[in-house]
Amino acid sequence: MMDSRQLQINKNLEDILARLDGRAGLVAVSKTYPAKDVELAYLQGQRDFGENKVQDLLDKSLDLQSSCPKIHWHFIGKLQSNKINQLLRVPNLVSIHSIDSIKLLNKLLSKNVDKKIGLFLQYNTSGEKEKGGFESLEELLEAKGLLGSSESFYLQGLMTMGSIRSSDFEKSAKECFSQLRELSIKLGQDSLELSMGMSQDFEIALEEGSSWVRVGSAIFGKRD
Repeated sequence: MMDSRQLQINKNLEDILARLDGRAGLVAVSKTYPAKDVELAYLQGQRDFGENKVQDLLDKSLDLQSSCPKIHWHFIGKLQSNKINQLLRVPNLVSIHSIDSIKLLNKLLSKNVDKKIGLFLQYNTSGEKEKGGFESLEELLEAKGLLGSSESFYLQGLMTMGSIRSSDFEKSAKECFSQLRELSIKLGQDSLELSMGMSQDFEIALEEGSSWVRVGSAIFGKRD
């Protein structure tokens, strides 16, 4: 018999997946939630999970290695260069959604790993100082060129977040997501994926062609 926590997560997952309706992949953002919650969502069929702190991701990935063997981990937080080696130790790491500079990219490309890891280039579409990210098409093109010769990493796509401060939340989110879609077209690579949209704005992101949405509280409940 399922306990109340399992029932809650199952119901929330079913609701989110129904709203996605197959239009985008779901990264269940498990930051601040216990590994047990990840396992409960995994039992419901969810496979892609995201964490924003390297140590938390490594700890959870090792804890769940045997009980969730087919899990896919996505790193979605700001990556510090001194944490790269630790991040690359994560079993089943498939994507890093937060490559925010050429400097960070070059440090990552100096590492050799025994699998292919997808990289999303983070772009600051809102221009807000609190956010990191690339700020020009020229920088994105340079990053694309660097990734072209890598055997360990590939350009999976672009990532952005909607505006933090706005008097018109929906309009600002739409503008940010539309800008990222246009940038992906200018990069001239049809296979690029877009990582955009969180619990509060993923439906707007879907309208703008998001490939991956990053949803946490709408699945696992309000954070403490």
